This record gives sequence, structure tokens and C-alpha cells, in this order.
Amino acid sequence: MSFEALQQISSIVFPVFIIIGVGFAFSKLKKIDLTPINELVVYITTPCLIIHSLSKFPIDLSVAGKIFVIISLIIFISIIIAMFLIRFMDLDYKVYLPPVLFANTGNMGLPLVLFAFGEYGFNIGILCLVANTILHYSVGIIILNSAKNPWEIFRLPLIYSTIVGIVISVTEFQMPLMFERSIKLLGDISIPAMIFALGYKLSELKLSKVSTSFLFGSLRIFLGLSLGVVLVRLFGLEGINAKVVILQAAMPPAVFNFVLAEKYNQDSKTVASIIMAGTIVSFFVLPVIISYLLK
Repeated sequence: MSFEALQQISSIVFPVFIIIGVGFAFSKLKKIDLTPINELVVYITTPCLIIHSLSKFPIDLSVAGKIFVIISLIIFISIIIAMFLIRFMDLDYKVYLPPVLFANTGNMGLPLVLFAFGEYGFNIGILCLVANTILHYSVGIIILNSAKNPWEIFRLPLIYSTIVGIVISVTEFQMPLMFERSIKLLGDISIPAMIFALGYKLSELKLSKVSTSFLFGSLRIFLGLSLGVVLVRLFGLEGINAKVVILQAAMPPAVFNFVLAEKYNQDSKTVASIIMAGTIVSFFVLPVIISYLLK
């Protein structure tokens, strides 16, 4: 790899990893309650980010549809493959399956996509995030809770903000400037807050069952990567569209897997360990993947 290429990769991944490190280090110096920050991100700033980004983005509904189908297929094919391994190892699928299925397309994925592929790629990354989150709140909760709470997904403001953003884009509606700027300012909070919160939360996660955790954490990354490469070709996605989907598919396990494991009384410590292991692996693997995609 040339010095220029190394500089380019460093400028993409290091800002994200540095802010993760700041959040991690801050947690060691001062303990705070992240709940208000997380709720601000989930219920206000991320919906604003989605509305502003999608409303300014000329959405090709066929591309958006393909992205949703590809993300769905990655998750459902991963269920089949991971279940074979889980049953072979005689493990609890409610603990080990979700971290393999649901990637960190938000806290880590969006900023990496933005730095690697710019505003256009970022908007494609948001479509991947929306698809992944919808499936996490539906399929993921069914796995954890045996479909006892199927309406959880409709509590997500992300779904409604996506609909609003797409409608504005398709109809070419022009928001009054004062509203547009307000939404943009709120949306701009999301990315740094997401990355900082990820670093802070990682400091609370501990490694246990090390070999098993690294196996399933790595499986999330490499299974997503390989399926992403195959499926974008199968569905005819090209250029930045394909590269963003592949990168988002290769993210480590989402921290939200830990949140749901705690909520539904699963083995959250093991889930946390898988997330931590997968994130550690991603620090070494993602720069290589990004380098490949940028060629």
C-alpha cells in the first residue's frame, strides 16, 4: 500500500476510532448516565438526520428496494448458517444468534461511510441503517421474545422519519429554510454523539468466553462481508451503492444487541463479550476492507 493510500485510509478510520477512544477514556474518568444522550439520538437527532439527508437525496426507489432486500437476505441467510454452528456447539440461539445478524450500521457504519464515500454514500448508508434497524426491531425481538411483542417496531421514530424523508425527496417539496436549517443542526449532532456513546458503552462491556466470543464476533463481520459481495452482484448494484452496502454489511455486532438482551432477560454478559470481541476484530479488518473498496 502506498503512503498516499495509507494516508487516505487513516483519514477515514482514525477519526472514528479516536472518538471511540475518547468516549472509552472519558468513562474511566467520569461516570455519567448515557440514557438521556441515547434517547436524544434515537428520538430526535437521528430522525432529523434521516429527514434532512433523504429529503436532499434524489432517491431511486428501485435502488432503495434492492438495498432492503439485500440487507434482509444477508440476515436471513446468516440465520441459517449461524444456527448450524450454534446447534453444533450446543449453545443458546437467543444469546448467540442476534450478535451475528445485526450489525453496527449506525454508530460505526455511518461515519465510516461518510468519510469513505461522501454525502452520496452516506445517504445510501442511511438506507442500510433503516433496513437493518427495522429487521432488528422485528426479527430480532421475535428471536429474543418469541413474538410476544410484535408491535415494538412501530415505536421507532426512525421508520416515520424515513417515510417523511422519502416523500419529501420524491415530491421535491421545498421545506421553509428555517425548518430545514433547524432539522440539519439537530441532525448534525447524531454522528459525534453516536461514536462517543459507542466508546463509552464499550468500556462497560467485558470479555468472557474469549474464544467463543471472538468466533461469533468475527462471524458477524466475515459472513456479512462475503454475503454482501455476492448479493450486490446478484442484484446488479454497482459503484458506490454496492460498496456502501458491502461496508455496512461488514460492520461488527451492534451494541443494541446488548440492550435488547438485557431487556428480554437473556445472557447479556455473553452478548456484551461477543460485541466487544467483534469490535476489536473490526479495528484490524475494516481498514483492509475500506482499502479494497476504494480501489
